[in-house]
Amino acid sequence: MLMKPRRSASRMPLAPKATSGSQAYLSEIFASFQGEGSRAGERHLFVRFAGCDARCRYCDTPESLTRVDSCAVDFPDGRHERLANPMSAGLLDTIVQASCRQDPSIGMVALTGGEPMLQHRFLAAWLATGGCPVPCLLETSGLDSAGLEDVLRYVTVVSADVKLPSNSGEGDRWADHCRFLTCVAANRRGDGSPEVYVKMPVDEGTSFDDVRRGVRMIHEHLPHAQVFLQPITDPAGTWRLSSGRLRALFGEAAREHPVVRVRPQLHKLAGWR
Repeated sequence: MLMKPRRSASRMPLAPKATSGSQAYLSEIFASFQGEGSRAGERHLFVRFAGCDARCRYCDTPESLTRVDSCAVDFPDGRHERLANPMSAGLLDTIVQASCRQDPSIGMVALTGGEPMLQHRFLAAWLATGGCPVPCLLETSGLDSAGLEDVLRYVTVVSADVKLPSNSGEGDRWADHCRFLTCVAANRRGDGSPEVYVKMPVDEGTSFDDVRRGVRMIHEHLPHAQVFLQPITDPAGTWRLSSGRLRALFGEAAREHPVVRVRPQLHKLAGWR
């Protein structure tokens, strides 16, 4: 039986260190269609970790930025539970396996956030048990490399961001991204896995220099990765850039890398969760 928490969900401060390998802070778990990147349109089970060390001005999941004392779980059969944090690996196994049984169309578990890599010890330990019945996609800001080597051996797809100084509000994070991409490149397996794609959010104020620098860095480390320019969308669903600006940014990116695509957040256009 799944145990419910005794308290209502309240915000807890984000600890700078990753949690242990036995428990993790989660924000929500639910099944939906993937709305971003190369796997857009696939049915995924989203396991959203709570806590993030970035504060991007375009963040569309602000409720996951800090750790909370409970996690909302929506099972495919319509059942809703709110479960106490931190959550054990065994309980997460139970939820993931039950969800995949209830919805056989789930093709992948998306490990997202917040920032899942802040809890890399738990992530690597849980993945090592082999309790996940479908492949896993790691969705990350691409800023945190600690423990990445241990996690990469178990994931099938890496979805990473590049945070551009001209639109993220994060300032210069090039060195962090460089370390992340270097680690991913060094730990790809002989069969070319994990698949890697990189999302680059863009808006009207995004600088050409940032796009060129970011795409050039991706190409240097991962020449076969797909790069997606992702229009930043406001809460009303409107893109924050004109078609002309988007075409111009795409042109700059395409000169630096052979596989560049424009892909908006499909879930926002379709009204999916």
